[in-house]
Amino acid sequence: MKKAVSGRGISFGTDGWRAIIADGFTIPRARIVAQAFSDWLRTVARPGARVLIGYDGRFAGERFALALGSVVAGNGFKPDVVGGPAPTPAVSWWIIKRKYAAGMMVTASHNPAAYNGIKIKPNYGGSPDDTEIGPIEARLGAVKPKLGGIRAVRRVSFLDEYVKVMRSCIDIAALKRLKGLVVSDPMGGASAGMLAKVLKGTRLEIVAIHDRIDPMFCGISAPEPVAKNLVELANMVRRTRALIGIATDGDGDRVGIVSNGGAFLTPHRVFALLLLFMIRFRRESGSVVKTVSGSFLIDRIARAHDLKLHETPVGFKHICKLMRTEDILIGGEESGGVGFRGFLPERDGLLSGLLFLELLAKSGKTCRELVADLETEFGKSHYSRIDAHHDTAAASLRHLIASPPDRLAGKRVARVNVKDGLKLIFPDDSWLLFRASGTEPLLRVYAESDSPLKTRKLLVAGAALAGVRGKV
Repeated sequence: MKKAVSGRGISFGTDGWRAIIADGFTIPRARIVAQAFSDWLRTVARPGARVLIGYDGRFAGERFALALGSVVAGNGFKPDVVGGPAPTPAVSWWIIKRKYAAGMMVTASHNPAAYNGIKIKPNYGGSPDDTEIGPIEARLGAVKPKLGGIRAVRRVSFLDEYVKVMRSCIDIAALKRLKGLVVSDPMGGASAGMLAKVLKGTRLEIVAIHDRIDPMFCGISAPEPVAKNLVELANMVRRTRALIGIATDGDGDRVGIVSNGGAFLTPHRVFALLLLFMIRFRRESGSVVKTVSGSFLIDRIARAHDLKLHETPVGFKHICKLMRTEDILIGGEESGGVGFRGFLPERDGLLSGLLFLELLAKSGKTCRELVADLETEFGKSHYSRIDAHHDTAAASLRHLIASPPDRLAGKRVARVNVKDGLKLIFPDDSWLLFRASGTEPLLRVYAESDSPLKTRKLLVAGAALAGVRGKV
């Protein structure tokens, strides 16, 4: 587990810094991050290099972006700020497309509306690894921001081009053969309106909910595309008899899929089906990467198709690093982030949803039929997780790692994985994972098995072993 580094009330987690607006997340602290970023950039880029700064639809996003731009300018670099709210993957793509030295994105991703944050984007557009973010973190407690003029900030617009590149990444001809209704739910986030633009000219009818950029995310508790936040989407899919429901999170890098009939597909099943789509319908090969909290379905699919499988700690930055250094066909995490070879070494929720639509078109099957086929061939997957407050989570985890049990919930432990926390793997591929949060006093307990009852039993036993309470 990577230990969070703090400076002046700023803590970087697995993907940037996030805090409550006007409490932890303030203009002065944002400037400190921009100065630390500029000090790092000076070691990897020439003077006067261009930097792209984006922001999503959160409160005061533009103001924070301009404040970052002022500091970047004060350090002798040339800042470009997006002309309006944009998804994080679009900003990442533009960094690569226009060969920016690096970028920053003002977003708190899937966190509630009270939060905002900053993601760092090196010149490859993905999440920085520890060797890149480390020097930035180390400077947070010492820097004094150098302010430049707002006039030095140039405004740029590229979302129309991003829509065009989305169309180029999918088989539009195949989608033109697919007829039916699709419900889109951008959750009041930065991807609002984009699915309909990409699919213009097809026979698909798009019905959208929460389809405006709203700092309050249209009243949704958090713009995270998980089942509890997609009840309205599921109801709309059922009511309209839609082919599918597609949701994206606040900054557009995660996807949530609702099946015909209104059932939420877990990110594990979505990742598994997208992997099979790339193999069987796009006829592609390469390595696969998942995080330690990923499904055993991915292991089984990779084995069946003789594909090399990598397993990383939690955090897309680890997947990103592999996507930059190896021939990775697809990489995914349990939170709904999936990246694809040939586009970005980063997640893109809109592209994930579009490729799932292409799967429907080319398979000629419904979501429910695809899930049934997946379960018949590779087994059932039932996953759940609890997050329990624990003041000494890290110490508790170290104790568990030092003395893992031989048996738990009546099952023999076949293997132990300590790549990120403690993962107990049982003979039938079911597993239980303990991880301490890097930024909060939380112990996370994850489990997957072939039945809801077995998964619940594993979580209950795991919580008891760790001495925590949590809703299972």
